[in-house]
Amino acid sequence: MPNLDTLLKATMLLTAAPGAKFQSFDKGASRGAGGSTSGTGAFWGWTHAAKQADRVTHVTHRLRETPWFPAQTLPVLDELVWHPIELVHRGAALKLELTEEFLLRRYEASRGSITQGQSSYWIPADIDRSMLLVFGFQVNLRAAPGTVTLEPIPRDVLERDDFMPEPCATPPAPGEMKVKRTETGTLQLIPLRVLVCAEFVCCTERNDYTPHGLAATSRFRPHLMFICNRPLERMAAAISIRRPPVSGMAHPGPGPTPPTGEPHDPHAPHDGHGPHDGHGAHDGHGAHDGHGAHDGHVMHAMDIPPTTPPAPGPGSPGDPNDPDLMVHEMATGFWSDSNVGLVSWQNLANLSGPPLWSSMFSRVRTNVPAGTSYLMASPDLSQDPGKPGFVSRLWNGREYVAYPQPMNRRQGYFDNIHIAPPMKAPQSIRERYGKPGFHLDSIAMAPFCIHDCLHMHWRWLPTSDKEKHLWGWDASGPYAAAGEPHIPIHQHLRVELESTHAFAYRVHADTVMESGTWQYVLHEGLAHGNSAASETLAQWMHLGLQMLDEWPMPAGKSWAMFYWALRYCRSGDTVRERLLEDGAPVP
Repeated sequence: MPNLDTLLKATMLLTAAPGAKFQSFDKGASRGAGGSTSGTGAFWGWTHAAKQADRVTHVTHRLRETPWFPAQTLPVLDELVWHPIELVHRGAALKLELTEEFLLRRYEASRGSITQGQSSYWIPADIDRSMLLVFGFQVNLRAAPGTVTLEPIPRDVLERDDFMPEPCATPPAPGEMKVKRTETGTLQLIPLRVLVCAEFVCCTERNDYTPHGLAATSRFRPHLMFICNRPLERMAAAISIRRPPVSGMAHPGPGPTPPTGEPHDPHAPHDGHGPHDGHGAHDGHGAHDGHGAHDGHVMHAMDIPPTTPPAPGPGSPGDPNDPDLMVHEMATGFWSDSNVGLVSWQNLANLSGPPLWSSMFSRVRTNVPAGTSYLMASPDLSQDPGKPGFVSRLWNGREYVAYPQPMNRRQGYFDNIHIAPPMKAPQSIRERYGKPGFHLDSIAMAPFCIHDCLHMHWRWLPTSDKEKHLWGWDASGPYAAAGEPHIPIHQHLRVELESTHAFAYRVHADTVMESGTWQYVLHEGLAHGNSAASETLAQWMHLGLQMLDEWPMPAGKSWAMFYWALRYCRSGDTVRERLLEDGAPVP
């Protein structure tokens, strides 16, 4: 049976860096000033303090230089919070708070690699500055009758080979001893124990986050893993991901600098941070039409030259008088991939078609307000692949036509979330076409982002077996089922917006979880976008988009207008969405 060190070999950090050193935090070790760690690796930086063991703060990411922005370090998260894990065993509820009291070890590593085929649970990666926190809980058998309290797992227990049972092993029978009246004996009881691993693994840039490797992103994996020596009847867990309210992205060219002043307090209250049971019903439609422009947002000039900038002139990318603008205030959007959209990704890879929203996506909602939540994956949503799940409305040039959308097993309302600052069209275009229905003041970036985008995909459209790293879970584990969610098959996932720049990832499971088996929460991880994997491809798409020919010169060299054209089409003074936004009335 496995001891602690054997169990921890299953974690991502120790798969990538098996020789990583750790700091002990059990009762026999000194905590003191060593309880905090802060610093920056080659690309990622973050801070963690043992006194607030349940969170990572001040997460930054170093972006390399691209043709569209200089190298710079950006704040990615104000904080990430692992909320208490709730478990039920034989009707008794347990609440595992990830506090310093239960912290046993903290591993750190700044380099390491996972190769193809090394692990069935972790895809290939090269890690930057990363961390593994190990927490231990056991039921206190000395507690007052009728009460259930928890205590840290003692160090001597961690070193025993019977610390945890083998997967799916039969739980030990209740203790029993027969002695004579003149004899004495010792009865050893094994309490319920739970080992929790909270990982914050930061990876270097790769092109494996989208189909056909078209985007270069840097993943980070802030997942939870836990294992129990008894079967569990229920679990619930939540992780909050909180971005800064405004972007600090800098672009070449003149213009106002990003907002400065007092640093943002990551512990300031966010809207909607109240208690939540992780599976309450909610239809996801707040009082918001999703189409309005942002009033009074801070803007920053965003001049985007090609690799060899032309001489500045009227309407050229180098013209400082008419650049793109970036709205620095963060906004959140949800998208669903079309399950028949793989041909659009292939066309994109072959340079034969732009990534129009109507061909890439089946459902979308932008500028989502705080408090909105959706059920994103569930074993209760076991549609047969190919059967219609909901109806999209696509513009055919004359009217919106209803198209039934096939859904895959366990697929929920949306497949991914993006938190990023929107863009604004160049000023000359907004002045000439400034009608409310043109939507030129707040332009969402999709299906890939040119700047400062935090994105998370808990499902991808079905891909070929050459891209199994985009496949979801089946009963055997991850990367096994094309087009299915990237979460364990017994979990229900709900995503709730705490604010316009923060969300909570909440899962629960109501089926028996076997003893000695790792449970995973947010196994799929997130990514911070850098650029297109092929910058030549991105420039071709940007500069060669013929759909902008009818617009004035600046439009053909504007990233903002490129994104606009992927979402909208124009005929004279009439603008229509190619894919009607979820919940919007049909014109």
